[in-house]
This record gives sequence, structure tokens and C-alpha cells, in this order.
Amino acid sequence: MEKESSRLVAAARARERSESAEHERGLRVLEQKVTALRTPRLGPRLKEPIGELVLHEHALVVSSRAGSIPLAGLTARFESGRQTHSIYLTQPDGRVHRAKYPHLPLPVSADGVADGPKPFDEEQVRDFAVEIQNAVADEDVFRSHREERLARAQEELAASKEDTASLDAAREHLSQVLDRQGRDPRRKAALAELEAASERWQALTGRTPPK
Repeated sequence: MEKESSRLVAAARARERSESAEHERGLRVLEQKVTALRTPRLGPRLKEPIGELVLHEHALVVSSRAGSIPLAGLTARFESGRQTHSIYLTQPDGRVHRAKYPHLPLPVSADGVADGPKPFDEEQVRDFAVEIQNAVADEDVFRSHREERLARAQEELAASKEDTASLDAAREHLSQVLDRQGRDPRRKAALAELEAASERWQALTGRTPPK
């Protein structure tokens, strides 16, 4: 009976822990969603780095200046020069950053081995500029609907905090199981019977009953 009681209590406690963890997990997801909409950060990386630029969902990270350029309102333009290809990034306030991509053939050493970083292909740089432009378009769409999406996410979070029905049911079930096991008349009767048998054993043998 003790083993069965422990099993029932353990199952009820496990259910309560599971419901609590699930509720907390859901809240964390919604809280992260609200935070991401309220104060967008870099976001996931959209493409492997090309030169000094790394394209993320909401910004371009620029390794040469240890900073980032927000995509919102950004203009990206490709130009090809005699020695380098360039991507010009113009921010809404008029500030311009030029990312350079050398394309001259590498010098070759006496043993025929090219020396230096690999030159950039024009098509590669052009395609990257187009990807930046598309990411900017996506960011502008995101910004235009951000307030509406933020309001919905905040409502979802508030509703989720109020919706504790499953968790409350699990806690009530645990309370009932603990109460039933504590008041189980069969268990009390069995304990009384065990105690009486122990006393009879001790009276007959003069020894402490075996466990």
C-alpha cells in the first residue's frame, strides 16, 4: 500500500511539474516575441559573410567599423571599378558606407602559387547587393506592421498569463491525491494491524519484529 501510495503521489507531482514547465515555456516564447518586436536586434544571419559585410534580418554587421547598419530605410547600390567592386550603403540620414571587394588577379610567386586573398567575382558581389536590397524591403514591411503585431503579441502574453486552467487542475489533482492518501482508511487499518502483529511477535519472542 505504501508503494501504491508513493506511485500515485509521484504521478500527481510529475503532472503538476509538467504543466508548470509547459506554462512557463509558453510565457517565455511570448515574452521573447514581444521583446523582438519592441526592440529588434540583429536577428538571424541571412547569408554567409561576404567581405566585411554580414547580412542579418534587421541589420548589416560591418567588421571594419565594429558596428552595424540598420536595414530600415537603407539604400544599397553596386558599382564596379577598375580595381574593386563596391557596394555603397546610404542610410536615411545621408551617411554613406562603402564596402570594397578587390577583383584584380592575384600576384603569382616564382613557384606558381597565387599569393593573397581570393579576388571577388563581380556576379557574387552584384547578387549580394540584390540580397541586401531585398532584405531592406522585407525590413520596411516588418516595420510598417510592427506596432500592430506588437499589440497582438502583448494581448497573447496577457491572455496566456491569465490562462492557468491546466496548471490549476494539475495542482488541484495533486492536493486531492495527497489528501486521499493521508486519510485512506485502508492504510490506517493496515498500519494498525501491522502494529498489533508486531506487538504479538515481540511478546512471544522477546525480540524486535523483523522489518
